[in-house]
Formats: sequence, C-alpha cells, structure tokens
Amino acid sequence: MSSQALIDKILATAKDEAEQITNEFMRRAAENEKLMLDRAADECRAIEAESILECEQIKRIAELTSGLESRKARLHCRRGLIDEAFGKAYKKVLSLQGSERASFLKSLIVKYAPAKEFIARTSPADAGVVTALLPELQAALGDGTAITVQADEAVKAGVYMSSEYSDVDCTIDAIFDELRDGYEAKADAIMSGDGV
Repeated sequence: MSSQALIDKILATAKDEAEQITNEFMRRAAENEKLMLDRAADECRAIEAESILECEQIKRIAELTSGLESRKARLHCRRGLIDEAFGKAYKKVLSLQGSERASFLKSLIVKYAPAKEFIARTSPADAGVVTALLPELQAALGDGTAITVQADEAVKAGVYMSSEYSDVDCTIDAIFDELRDGYEAKADAIMSGDGV
C-alpha cells in the first residue's frame, strides 16, 4: 500500500472513529442529542484538521523508515488521535451544566436502572440534581420504583447504580474506558493488517 493510500486510510479511519465516539456518546445522552451532536461535530472537525497536519508528519516518517518502525509510527499517530478525541469528549461531558447535565444523568438512570429499588451514587455536585429528578425518574421507571441517592466522592460524573442483585457502572470513567478499549483494539487490528 502506498504512503498516500495509507495516509488517506488513517485520515478516513480517524474521521470515522471521531464520528463513532460522537455517536456512542449521543446514544447514552439521548435527551441532549441535538445539542451534544453539534458540539461533538465541532470537536470532530477540529480533530480532523489537526489529524491532517499529524498525518503529513507521518507521511514524511513513513518515507524515511520502513517495516516495523513505520508501523510503530502510524500506530503512535493513531493512538494520539484516539487519546485526543477521548480527552476532548471527556472534558465536554464533565463540563455539562444545568439541564444538559440533568438530561445526561436522567438518560443513564432510565436506560440502565438495575432494578425497581436501587442506590444511585453520584458526584456530590450531582446528588442534588438527581434528587430533584426523582419524580421524573420514578414516573419513567414505573410504580414501585425506589431510588436512594448518595453522594460519592469517587464519582466524577455519571452514576453508579447498585441493587440487591446487581451493580451498573455508568460513571464517565467506566463509559470512556469501555469505549477506549474498543477503539484501541480496532486501531491495533488495522495497524496489524487484521482490520484492513
């Protein structure tokens, strides 16, 4: 594969993965879909512009190196782009305020509630938000729903829910760790030739 074709593939894959990150986040925050999509699209455009410059550097490196060293450089570029995209998306979620933050928390709880009775652990700042949402949450989850809200310093954003029989980790750290693992595996597969 020529260097230009490889650069084009890296650019296309970087753009695709930035869009996939955006889409996954939108799925988890369905209540805020339009606003979050606009913000994420802006981030994707910025990432794409930055990736063009980085990929030009990779092209020069690829022309000077061969074999394993070239593959290592491309993998490093790919991981850098993934790190950058995840870092920006992570900061965006942490910066949600007001109704956006309430919608984000509500969508996580409604979608992933482990049972009718459970404890919802949130950041100290979000405990009041979730407490204010209790009537809406109970209406959405149905009769017999009993949610106990607890502030937990270990939770930065999102919610950790536990019931008598199961736990559901919808904290921002757990969500992003799960997404990152998937994207890094895809990047490794592409770079090793398994995903080409």
